[in-house]
Amino acid sequence: MSVLREEPDHDAALERSVVLEAMGIAHEVEPAPDGRWLIVVDDGDRPAAEAALAAWEAENTPRPESVASPDYGKSLVSTVVGLAILGFAVHVGLPPARSLVERGSADAMRMLNGEWWRAATALTLHADLAHVAANAAAIAIFLGAVARQLGPALATWLALAAGIAGNVLTAVVAGGGHVSVGASTAVFGALGTLSALQVPRLRAWLTLGVGVALLGFLGTGARADLLAHVFGFATGVAEGLAVRRMRPPRRSFLQPVIALAAVAPIALAWWLALAW
Repeated sequence: MSVLREEPDHDAALERSVVLEAMGIAHEVEPAPDGRWLIVVDDGDRPAAEAALAAWEAENTPRPESVASPDYGKSLVSTVVGLAILGFAVHVGLPPARSLVERGSADAMRMLNGEWWRAATALTLHADLAHVAANAAAIAIFLGAVARQLGPALATWLALAAGIAGNVLTAVVAGGGHVSVGASTAVFGALGTLSALQVPRLRAWLTLGVGVALLGFLGTGARADLLAHVFGFATGVAEGLAVRRMRPPRRSFLQPVIALAAVAPIALAWWLALAW
């Protein structure tokens, strides 16, 4: 007789005893002086018993406890950004004054001639209440989701960068004659970042699918700027892939401060637009 297994508790020993019993292998379960439980078999049956338990244990490996994904927690920054977009649009008028559109829209020809600040100012101009309300609500949702994973500071600056880059790329590709306004480029940038943050998890395909669906549902209307939406989304995906291994920072008052400092480049862009 030889000891086949030493188990820490009686239940674990009984589970293996059932396996051996089912295979017709004679054995005994005995308590050990140190509180463990021993499974004892005949020497001749040991190879078969080892094989039976190894096969059972391979199929019944205990699953590791799922570890909760790091989460910054709730933040009001995304809501503030959405309200700021809505408030600015109401302040300048819906639709905005023609002079503001002429100075701040994403006019591809003028951007290619050096007025690159339009890539930022165009994000703040909207055609009507429905246009700005949809973008304000969407940015609050998607930016909020990204902020939970990266913190509100980085999430806000990434969305702004995606919006600006999307408008620049659109100007380069579309060329002269293309004019657009609206924060939707940044909205789709945030959605793209959110999608990429799921890689390599299966949810990445779900959020990428949602992005494509939203491009089709929201981004292809008569007044929609599909090209800017696509470039904003693609830029957001690239950003998300670049930072997907980052963990959210600790909660700090600096996070919302740094996030809201993103208004600085927009203010500078408008200063350049109005001074030009």
